Amino acid sequence: MPKPYVIIVSAASIDGRIASKTGYSRLSCPFDLRRLHEVRASVDAIMVGANTVINDDPSLTPRYVKAIKNPIRVIIDGKLRIPLTAKVITNKEAPTIIVTTEQSDRNKTAQLMNMGVEVWVMGKERVNLRDVLEKLFTEKGVKRVLVEGGGHLNWELIKEEIADEIRLTISPYVFGAGTSFIEGEGYPTTMEGPRLRLKSVNICECGQEVVLDYTIEKG
Repeated sequence: MPKPYVIIVSAASIDGRIASKTGYSRLSCPFDLRRLHEVRASVDAIMVGANTVINDDPSLTPRYVKAIKNPIRVIIDGKLRIPLTAKVITNKEAPTIIVTTEQSDRNKTAQLMNMGVEVWVMGKERVNLRDVLEKLFTEKGVKRVLVEGGGHLNWELIKEEIADEIRLTISPYVFGAGTSFIEGEGYPTTMEGPRLRLKSVNICECGQEVVLDYTIEKG
């Protein structure tokens, strides 16, 4: 299957949470935020799930660095739950594609299209991520995709074996509960999961965070 190179980037507490039980998710220092925006500026598309838009309302543009052009924003939203007031819809700095299913509200689909948003229906009850990536590659010329989660989207990409790299910043905080970096049914042992190869380990310029870079071995 032709597809873009998929990089999952996230920051987590030392107990593996990307958000607390209240949804608080500001874990990155200014250096780590700049690093994230450098990745944003280097890719052709940024992919997030509906919960990320609902909880954080991000713009998903590389604001802290100069970019030749803003990457396409791709929102995986099987039931079209994100509000019409979300920045990814109202902010026109970058094009937005919302990927949904046949279960979604057709009236809302029409509203989104009238607001200049491209809507793809890719699946009956669940979004087919393989088809999404292939369509991005073949129809939009997308070669590299940055995925900024959340946990459920990260899991689906790992489970479907269509992610290529994980860049995870470990921040000096403990939540004890909340959203994990990977949220799904899980693997019973280490034998079933993906094989990760450590590419690099770096201490952040702030001196308190550790940046891990793993590639995901195929086959």
